[in-house]
Amino acid sequence: MKRLLLIFIVNFLISEINLFSQENIVSYPTIMQNEKPDYIVFSNNGEQIASGLLGCIRIWDINSKKIRDYKTKLKNEIPQFICFSPDNQNIAAGVYGAVRVWNIQSGEFIDYPSKLKNERPYYVCYSPDGKYIAAGVYGAVRIWNIQNREFVDYPTKLKNEKPTFVKFSPDGHLIACGLLGEVRTWKIIN
Repeated sequence: MKRLLLIFIVNFLISEINLFSQENIVSYPTIMQNEKPDYIVFSNNGEQIASGLLGCIRIWDINSKKIRDYKTKLKNEIPQFICFSPDNQNIAAGVYGAVRVWNIQSGEFIDYPSKLKNERPYYVCYSPDGKYIAAGVYGAVRIWNIQNREFVDYPTKLKNEKPTFVKFSPDGHLIACGLLGEVRTWKIIN
């Protein structure tokens, strides 16, 4: 009985080792060898992976490993947080003075201005329906209408407070962020 139990345990451990083996490692190159991406995001369909690198956002195709770079405003800026639109047609990130939205196919972009030219929004997110994009700016959470580029600011308690992370509710009716001493939500004005 003990021998049978021992054989079972050994076979189980071997199967667990195979489950976590590193034989299927795939590497996607950065621009410079000593560059370390801080934030990685998969497209919603899982076919692409993206990261902010020096002067661009780089998107790798998972299967073909093809690379496409989307330039930022400045060559020395690194976008920290990136998001794909719900339909995977666009990618967005904060750049100096704006949230920049690139069309993945054409590479063309539109800038949605922040309050200050030297301000870079950190975290950018799309509404679930893809009609709006939001980011924290000084003194507010700013939500832009993607089609007409109009925006609404949802004020923070302090004018110099800049929300780092913002998020739409799953139904798209609320926006939330962390502020000094609280988590705050606002009902979105359409």
